Amino acid sequence: IYEPIITMLNKLDFEVQKGSAAKLRQRISEELFQLGWSDKTKIDSENDITITSMKGNIGLCMQTGNVSRFYADILKLQFMYIKDKVTAAIYIIPTKTASQKMGSNIAYFERFVEELNLYKHIITIPIFIIGIE
Repeated sequence: IYEPIITMLNKLDFEVQKGSAAKLRQRISEELFQLGWSDKTKIDSENDITITSMKGNIGLCMQTGNVSRFYADILKLQFMYIKDKVTAAIYIIPTKTASQKMGSNIAYFERFVEELNLYKHIITIPIFIIGIE
């Protein structure tokens, strides 16, 4: 399920630069929709908390914003996993180099992977992580 996403990201014509995080997120969201992924999806019917997208039983989060937001993403995905709403997840996040070009304190792949390993006994959902440059 991740191969079409990787192909799309490799073909995406986009220049990472200062202040481009929101535009990048929008472009990728549009392309994901073309690949059959949903719009924002509520994690539970009782509230308005959402993840970026779903396709079948796979949840997808994308983070191009502040580094503190990826903790919320991890918790949302884990919640959905525990509630049997997803069986796995895909997480799209800029690499450190790309995040530094976009601005300060932007979430990045290397830190996400390091911290996910730190919480491996707490966050148990299988996650395929894609770093984008």
